[in-house]
Amino acid sequence: MRTVLFTNGALGVRVAGWLHERGELAAVVLHPASRQRDTTPLRSLEVPRLEWPVGVDEIDRFGPDCVLSVLFGYRIGDKLLSAAAWAAVNLHPGLLPYNAGANPNVWPLVDGTPAGTTLHLMTSSLDAGDILAQARVAHSPDDTGLTLYRRLMEASFDLFTDTWPSIRTIVPTPQVGPGTFHRSDELKSLDLSEDDLAIVDRLRARTFPPYGAEFERDGRRWKIQVTITPID
Repeated sequence: MRTVLFTNGALGVRVAGWLHERGELAAVVLHPASRQRDTTPLRSLEVPRLEWPVGVDEIDRFGPDCVLSVLFGYRIGDKLLSAAAWAAVNLHPGLLPYNAGANPNVWPLVDGTPAGTTLHLMTSSLDAGDILAQARVAHSPDDTGLTLYRRLMEASFDLFTDTWPSIRTIVPTPQVGPGTFHRSDELKSLDLSEDDLAIVDRLRARTFPPYGAEFERDGRRWKIQVTITPID
């Protein structure tokens, strides 16, 4: 299936390499150079590479059966979605309808929502299309944004490679329930205020490895140790 991939980051590089090995990668659309992340390995693939938004309006010249988005940071409009002869698909590392939008590795830890990954049809509304496949990823009190992110990336790649060979036979199902949606600027709300510093002081005072501040959750005892570094 000829696929034009819109992507940024290491997960997109893995998906691109996998599709290229199958002879299905028609072209890759990347972020502008100043915003590209972990995309250097794509230079070794002998496929056209475009930088958003230059030339993107003409992707129909690649004859795509599928327009695929993997962690692409720009909204793909209706004209581009309709360029796909079969469908436009997004791989989103959130268990939709939960944690649609930005930073789906963060909000399960804050809101207690389920984490996971979803392969779904793209529509003009962000992360709102019918579901093709999903996988849940467990999270626990010792997870951080980083550890959950790493597991979500692995689960997303596994979901994609397991599903893709037969994806055209799947009957999409609508998303059920209101779910949750977050914007990238909401991360600022998680920064610490002056009122939070007393808790920081307690945590750093109890950080004396192997000891730490202890707490109980999910019927187990845990300890937390903090690392504090200056920014400037």
